[in-house]
Amino acid sequence: MTTTIDRQTDVYSRPNARFNGDGALEIRASAVGNCRRALWLEATGHQVTNPRSDDSLTMLEAGNALEPVVLRAMQRAGWDITPTDRDNPRKVSLRLGPTLVVSGHVDAAGVAPIFGNEPSIVEVKTRGPEAYKKWRTLGAERSHPESVWQAAFYTYGAFEEARDLVIATLDTGNRVWDYEVIPAHRVERAFERACARLGELAAHHLVNGPDPDVLPERDFTADDWQCKRCPFLNACLPGTATVSDEAEDEPTENAEPVTDEEAQAALREYEQAQEMLKAIEEDKQWALGMLRTWLGQRGEQKAKLEGREKTRTVGMVKNTKYSVNHKRLNALLDPETRAGIVTENVSHYLRVS
Repeated sequence: MTTTIDRQTDVYSRPNARFNGDGALEIRASAVGNCRRALWLEATGHQVTNPRSDDSLTMLEAGNALEPVVLRAMQRAGWDITPTDRDNPRKVSLRLGPTLVVSGHVDAAGVAPIFGNEPSIVEVKTRGPEAYKKWRTLGAERSHPESVWQAAFYTYGAFEEARDLVIATLDTGNRVWDYEVIPAHRVERAFERACARLGELAAHHLVNGPDPDVLPERDFTADDWQCKRCPFLNACLPGTATVSDEAEDEPTENAEPVTDEEAQAALREYEQAQEMLKAIEEDKQWALGMLRTWLGQRGEQKAKLEGREKTRTVGMVKNTKYSVNHKRLNALLDPETRAGIVTENVSHYLRVS
């Protein structure tokens, strides 16, 4: 493995995979978790069949623009942060073999407050509220392993050894941020796994050369979000996008058809019910506040009052809640051990917003 560090402008829109000047397959570090077939299709110049929507591009650009905000927040929290120059970022490039290179641009290096003694790679991510909650609970190695692989490549490229790395994440909905430290021994393991994964793509290149018609196997199925968002979906799985869209529009089995007018009427009924519930809840909270003040004036924790139908006991109740510090748990245990402790249960419900 060899490492080079150089500087290059206008780098954030470069392809996820390409063949560089010496014929090696160059993979963007942020794309090491992508489907290897998609990477090959991009490197060999296949036409994009499913381009990103305008909304998707806007979200991507907004996320990139918010990354410096997170770094400044870390500085205010006591971190010693050395951010990259976004107009002239530092490129880290690792040659993993005769035909494979992984390259990328580091967000920042940082030293933790108080007990930090050596700089670590800081990889900044922006997530929606649900993804942020999942990350906080499961840790990046389980929720978004590709982000750990990416930062592991940056770590080896910048320091030529495994070190603790930092994943700093912003909740774009609530504008709060937090960080997670991945210990060096787990960074080494993540790096080895990512190298093994990309090694199969390098072997494909060695055997077949840059042949656009000989494709590696897919890493995901049509039901996975990686497939659904793939820019080459219709080339890889013709008709899949159309079929999926139609399937989502199919009515629930055995359900009676619902007209647009009936749906509109149901929505208005829902809105009216919500307004009534809100008014009831406000009245309830006002009444509880009055009772709490009354008890306090009496200097008592519990008292009797006559209600509409019976005598009621009004009293202060102590409620103890227990929580798990997922940040400490994730730092102490490897992801395989945590998978047996913190499990996922997925449910589906209708939301009106």
